[in-house]
Order: sequence, then C-alpha cells, then structure tokens
Amino acid sequence: MQVFHGTIITCDEKFTVANYLVEREGRIAYIGDTLPAQYEVVPPIELGNNVVVPAFIDTHMHYSGFSILHRMFPISDTDSNAKILEQLREYAANSRDNIIVGFGATEFAVSEGHLILKEQMDAACAFKPAFIIKHDAHSGVANSLFIDAIKSKVENLRGFNPTTGELKQEAFTVACEFVFHGLSTKKVIDSMVETADFLASKGIGEIYSASGMGFIRDYDFDMERSVAKGLDNGMQMKVAYQSANVEKITKKDMTRVVFANLDGTFANRDAALLSEYADTNNKGLSYYNDIDVQQFCINANRAGYQIALHAVGDEAFEQAANAIAIALEDYPRFDHRHIILHGSLPTDRALRICQKYNIMISAKPSMLSHLDGIDEFVNGILSEERAKGINPLRKIQDMGIRICFNSDAPASDPNPILWIHDACNNKNPEQSVTVKEALRMATYNGAYACFDEKERGTLEMGKSCDLVVLDKNPYEIPVEELDTINVSELYLKGKPYQRSRTGSMATMIRGMFPQ
Repeated sequence: MQVFHGTIITCDEKFTVANYLVEREGRIAYIGDTLPAQYEVVPPIELGNNVVVPAFIDTHMHYSGFSILHRMFPISDTDSNAKILEQLREYAANSRDNIIVGFGATEFAVSEGHLILKEQMDAACAFKPAFIIKHDAHSGVANSLFIDAIKSKVENLRGFNPTTGELKQEAFTVACEFVFHGLSTKKVIDSMVETADFLASKGIGEIYSASGMGFIRDYDFDMERSVAKGLDNGMQMKVAYQSANVEKITKKDMTRVVFANLDGTFANRDAALLSEYADTNNKGLSYYNDIDVQQFCINANRAGYQIALHAVGDEAFEQAANAIAIALEDYPRFDHRHIILHGSLPTDRALRICQKYNIMISAKPSMLSHLDGIDEFVNGILSEERAKGINPLRKIQDMGIRICFNSDAPASDPNPILWIHDACNNKNPEQSVTVKEALRMATYNGAYACFDEKERGTLEMGKSCDLVVLDKNPYEIPVEELDTINVSELYLKGKPYQRSRTGSMATMIRGMFPQ
C-alpha cells in the first residue's frame, strides 16, 4: 500500500485536483482532499513540487519499425549532407551490420536544400548496401548496392527513382522489407523489449501499435503480441493489424484494424490534397479509390472491428470520413469508436461527418514541430494560409469530436510532453487548446480510443494505479514553457516502472506460452 500526498491531477470529467491518492494491490483505493483515518498509519510519499497525472497513452505507432529504427544511427541533428555523409562513412567502416541504415534525414534542414543523392552515398559507402530513411519514415535514399539488391522488385513500382536512389510509396515498402528481413530475430526482440523502457521514460504506460507491413509473413505482428503478453512491468501494448485485405484480418484475433495508408506525407508531397501543392502541379497521391476504401469499411464494420484510417491531406480525410459514414449507414453501431489517424488538414464538410457519426480523430500535434526549417518548408508547399488549417484542434474540440494523440513512431519520437506543449501552442494560435483539454487528450481520450477507459486514463477509485510524476505543475507554468516539464517517474499498477526482469527472449517466450 502507498499513499501519495501533493498535487494530483486526475484528468477526470470534472478536472478534479486531489491531495491524496491511496494505492492498494495495484489499484486506486482512494483519492480525495483528505486522508481517511485507516490510511494514516502509512507514511506518505510526499510529492513536494512534483505533480501526479495519469500515465500517457500513444494511440497509434508502429512499434516494430520504431524499435528497430530507434537503434539505427541517428542523423537528424545534422545541418548538412556533408556531415551526414561523414557519419555514414564512419559508421559503415566500424559497423558489423550487413546493411547500413540511418534514420532522420531532412532535406529542408540541410544547407544543400536537397536529399543526399545515390552517387554521394556510393562514395561514402561503396562496400555495403546502405539506406538513409527520411525523418517521416515514409521514404529514403539508397546507394547502388542497396538498389541492385532490390531492383527487380522495385523497378516497376511507384516511388522508385533510379537516378537519385530515392524510394517512396510502394518502392519504400519493398526497401523496408529488405532491411527487416536481414535482421536477426533476437535483434528485433531485443529492440522491442528495450523500446518499452524508452516509452516509460516519456511517461507512456499504454500504446496501440499498427503492424503487419514490412516483415516477412507479418511476423512483426505476432512478435509484438508475444512481447506485449510477456512484459512483466505493467506496460500495456495493444496490437492492431494493418492491411487492406479483410480476409487476412479475419484470421487475427483483435479489436482494431488499420487500413493501409490512404495517402502519403507532406514531406514527400504525396499527401492527397483537394487542390494543388503551392510549388508543384500535383495534388498528391490517393493510394486507393473510394469504392475500395468504402467496401473495406463496410466489411470491417459489419465484422465488429474498430476501424482506423490513415489520412493526412484534406482529400484523404474526406475519403476516410465518407467511407466510415457509409459503413455506419449500412450497419449502424452505437459504440464503434472508429477513428481517423492524423487527419492533419480536415475540411469543415468532413468534420461535420465526424461530428454526426461520432468518428474520433487521433491527432499528431507534434507532426510539424521541432525540425529545423519545417515552417518555411510547409508554408512553401501549402501556402501560409492553407498551413493554418493543419491540426485545427480548437475547432475540432468545440464541435464535440473526441481527440486523442499519437506519435506515428518512427515518424516522430513518442513524447507526450511535446504533444501537450504543441497542442497548447498551435502554429495557428487560434487553434490552440487549454492545458486541461490537452492533458485529457493525452490520457483519458487515449484510453477511450483503446476501449480501456474503465481501467485507465484517469486517476479514479478502482482503476489501475498507472500514473506519471512530473517535476512541474502544468497548470502553474506559462503554456510556452510546457516543454520544459520532465517526467520524474512512471508507476504502472502501483509499482515504479522497472526494466523487464528477464531477458528479451525470455519475455518473448513468456508471452508465447503464458502460464
């Protein structure tokens, strides 16, 4: 039994702030302003200037991909291609890996103003296949040895540029398969178990992962579920299957299904837009036609699944909202909790559909933040006025549409403190939300999106004692300083988070054969 005394932000419906929280056998036995007499014999944990909030929830990430790329050599802190190439040269010379993979290149952050070219990578790494993945984790550039190894599979695919070595869209998926197939199973599992520790350091106690792409026979999906069951430190991991094939989905035991991406990203100018990009004569790329998306949603909705659709551009957002609405007209469901992932540039028309059919939005408030040159880049490709429509959280909140947060890792590092900061400091100030609203989006709304709100998301009696200790009170500091808050400790089921007490392989086996 433990007693916490200090400022305890419950994130409940009334935004209650309590003075005491009592944990017993992993659950919250009491929470309130005064301590009942029966608990006075327990020496309290004095929070002092620290503050307790519910554990944060990431409602959409790609756990396997993030786990692996998180361990590759990072190149996001460089400001020139010359420095990146020097890092590549040094890393390749000292690495035992058969394939060299870097992660985090950003063309608008480097002085040259363009991505590394294949011939430059050849000069830096001529003796091993090498692949540099962009910061958005949706495209990359490869050297000649890498291209030669996959050329027969990508030469007729969309997104392959043999001159520059750039790979995106379907060609990028093949490149990722080549990378992941070359990894040892132990290395992948080690990465997955270690990633739980990284998430905990950010105050995250629960995640929803989308898997089933990039690994042979979709073994990332099966490994993630085994790791999730095998973790013994309270970290909650739910796994969704990402596929456009409903027949494959029916063979998996799950609640949520994620349709393959409807469009791409702003960084690649292939997010699907209703009008042309400001600097090119194209509207991006819709990966699927309306009929295919609608039929998928109809079948998935009838089967009782929670549908999640990845949509970045405004055209893709309308496609997603329309498809879910048609599915619900076909087969009405009261508590479906269908969700649009990202929904970065929503139209008023599609938001009204979300409002009518109770479609949730899992926003990525830090999608276009904390990268050198990002503002100029986005304003240049969309126009400054259109860019103001990205993540209009205030409008969505005022319409009564439920918002939760996601990282889409590895596209960005999971960092709930930054989510909250960026939601309260929107690039368009008129679309900022309050600290209370942002905290609830990162906690309760996330649990609700995971069908877990009765167990987690708020600090209330009877719920699992999953909480984060912060070193500052988010209610008492200027909103501009929210990103200075640090996570001091994470408690899951009432226990301070600890690394898995057994090795990664033992964790995997324990998940495969639970006692």
